[in-house]
Amino acid sequence: MNGIAVARDLGAPLHHQIYLVLADGIAKGRYGAGDRLPTEEQLTRLFRVSRITVRRAMASLQSAGLIERGAGRRTVVKPLGRPLRMPMASVMSNIAAYGAETVAQVVEFGYGPAPTFLRERLWDSADRPVQRAVRIRSQDGVPVMHLTSYVPETLGSTFTEAELDRIPMFQLLARAGAHIAAGEQIVSATLAEPAVAQRLDVKVGAALIDLRSMMRDRHGRAVEYVEMLAVPERLSLRFELGADQLVPVRDQAKPRKRRSS
Repeated sequence: MNGIAVARDLGAPLHHQIYLVLADGIAKGRYGAGDRLPTEEQLTRLFRVSRITVRRAMASLQSAGLIERGAGRRTVVKPLGRPLRMPMASVMSNIAAYGAETVAQVVEFGYGPAPTFLRERLWDSADRPVQRAVRIRSQDGVPVMHLTSYVPETLGSTFTEAELDRIPMFQLLARAGAHIAAGEQIVSATLAEPAVAQRLDVKVGAALIDLRSMMRDRHGRAVEYVEMLAVPERLSLRFELGADQLVPVRDQAKPRKRRSS
């Protein structure tokens, strides 16, 4: 991370904004279990705040059970829960519903090294660039979800930013020969950090649905990792719990229709 803007006019105390940014990084795997977090001095420079503010943010992370401090105040990330396995047909039905009910806008698009937590997981990404794209999906002009996707350069180079604006990712991957056949998801909740809050038009610290997916093709290759953050009031997700899996209900995993005032 290179200099992250936090400000009092964003709607939440500075220490809470820092907590949100770091908690989001832990939830998404940017900091894995056992990884060291930046030192207080490094965080002070990164966020351009006082050390007292950083210490309050770290105390919140510790109270939330996300970090632990050992000898010499070495701060490390604690293990998170395991992913839930879901039927791929249901996952794809949900994706199709999102595409049918919303309009996408690409706000970031480029190539670079894969994040550390993906280099050994995402196919062909250990020592090659990945495509990173951020999209906002909206319904009737209102932002519903914030999507951040990572795909190997080998596949990402087969389509353009303009195509991603109008064609769902799974269709573009299939066109490139990577037909989605399996995957795993982690469903949880998180709080909106400053950049996401601005894009989704919610307050900093607002509660969000957090859905992270690793998609695999017919050859077993992990070809896409996507992080979805959604506003609960604008998106409804319902699940049925079976004996050995969690199955999303097809026709209810879609954006809610907004009522006219």
